Amino acid sequence: MTNKLSLETKLIILFVLSTLLLLLPCVYIIIDLQFDLLEASTLLLFFLLPGYWLFSRSYKTITDVLERVGLQLDSLGNEELNSWHLAGFQGGRIEALRHDFLRLGDKLSAKRLEYMHNESFLFEFIKDLELPILILDHHHQIYSSNDTFNLLLKSSTNTLLGKKISSLGFELIDHKWQQAQRSQLSKRYQIAQHILKRSGRNYQLLVLFSIEQQLRDNEKQVWQRLIRVLNHEVRNSLTPIYSMTQSLQEMKLAGPLLPEQQQVEKNILQVIEKRSLQLLDFVESYSAFNKLAVAKITTICSTELNYRLQAIFPALVITQHESLQLNADIGQLEQALINIIKNAIEANIANSATTAVVMNWHQNKQTTTIQITDSGFGIANLDNLFVPFYSTKEKGTGIGLILSREFIRNQGGDLTLENRQDKQGAIAEISLVITQEQTT
Repeated sequence: MTNKLSLETKLIILFVLSTLLLLLPCVYIIIDLQFDLLEASTLLLFFLLPGYWLFSRSYKTITDVLERVGLQLDSLGNEELNSWHLAGFQGGRIEALRHDFLRLGDKLSAKRLEYMHNESFLFEFIKDLELPILILDHHHQIYSSNDTFNLLLKSSTNTLLGKKISSLGFELIDHKWQQAQRSQLSKRYQIAQHILKRSGRNYQLLVLFSIEQQLRDNEKQVWQRLIRVLNHEVRNSLTPIYSMTQSLQEMKLAGPLLPEQQQVEKNILQVIEKRSLQLLDFVESYSAFNKLAVAKITTICSTELNYRLQAIFPALVITQHESLQLNADIGQLEQALINIIKNAIEANIANSATTAVVMNWHQNKQTTTIQITDSGFGIANLDNLFVPFYSTKEKGTGIGLILSREFIRNQGGDLTLENRQDKQGAIAEISLVITQEQTT
């Protein structure tokens, strides 16, 4: 309990206890010698008055020392390192205290010099940087600027000093500085800001990063990816077309065509013609690269689509019990199926699978479902499956699947892929919603 008392209270308690100790012999003398009231009062005053005077002087001296120590600490806080408020005391504990303050003052002086050196280095470093940099005071006024920023405004630090940053076309939004439309700067900049502590106040360091080069780099990447998309889709269509033309040439070189071969020739030419027209439509649709072409929904027959896919992929096994009618964009749906079937065949080859890729049709009252099943290694990373430009193939572009899904979604459907449960391999499933017109 006594440890929580103030120094003044403890001094008063010590004085009271000392007084009581002095009163005990006085009371004994008064009682033993039977002093009267005057004698007793004189004796008490003789002992108490000097004691009170001594206590008052001691109390005042102690509190005065404490006040001077407080003044000394204030002087240190105000960087007045040469002042000494206890000069009236020499030697003893006060002298030791003076040496302690001197050592503390030397440390603070060294720290101040170090801080000034670091600050000077920071300002010189900022001055030499090629990035535009501003320093604002706590009133959002320009405290300093480097040469790069001065060149942007064709001005000098002295001219800018003290100006409100808002007058240069900057605005504070959600505690972050941004370049306004009315900015005096000719280019667009992204602003990074940091807080600097100086003399107990907050200063803001603003670093301007040009986003013009970043925009140009992003534009270049968009064009590069667009070219990769076009290259991917054109190759997927032209490769089977080239294969069919080679087969047709070999048939003709072997001699006159038999009636069955003539029918095969006619079928091949029809597939080449339709695939070429759809490829032209695809290239034209993606020339702008702003969005997918609007799906041209028409009523198509599954048998027709199967026939064309079988011509492109002779090894494909198609299981279908009856011809189905569905509403879809046949060009986009066929392009998506070509991408998926091609991936499935490549997965089978990579795993040396002996079974063929199977495409199965199913339709109920709500959806038309197309499943493509392969016997490859399966999908190792399902999370990144539809990440654009992500591919597990050595020379893969990471475009086919994401583009195929967009083709299907563009028609109100969806594309999902998962690993097979019965054996090694994967299953791709296209779901197309049955429209009201199909059910009536």
